[in-house]
Amino acid sequence: MKRTYMIAAAMVAFLTVGSAQASTTQTAKPKASAPVAPPRAPVAPAAPAQTLSNEEKAGCGAVLMILGQVSTSYPQLFAKQGQDARGIQFVLEAFGAKGRMMMDEAFEDGAQRGLKPSKVYEEGLSFLFENAQPVAGETAEQGGRRAAMALMQRCTGIQMD
Repeated sequence: MKRTYMIAAAMVAFLTVGSAQASTTQTAKPKASAPVAPPRAPVAPAAPAQTLSNEEKAGCGAVLMILGQVSTSYPQLFAKQGQDARGIQFVLEAFGAKGRMMMDEAFEDGAQRGLKPSKVYEEGLSFLFENAQPVAGETAEQGGRRAAMALMQRCTGIQMD
């Protein structure tokens, strides 16, 4: 269970740092008379999102639910830091809602396979632990960030560059 909290904390830290970086970037000043750009070609539709396995749904759902619970259980963490923090809180609440849906789907799939909810949850945790293994030569902080990025991308479909 300790790893789950570490992963969740790393994800929260990543979101906080990303928000801070986004709020410090300079915005471009509008030009007085910008030329009209030619129309763009139609954009190809995005590739369909990868379907998550039952284990991934359970594991991702657990992490996302933890993030949602942090946002609703500790609103004072966000209230002191202004509008940017309120935006982060809203995103975490949305992650929590998505996590509940993922857990519900995982439990339904598990029930169809004759699994008890506790077994489905254990499979989800196994998925998380497999994907949070340290890499040789990496500090704990580097490993946490790498694991958080990989989980964010897999669990939410949000690609971080």
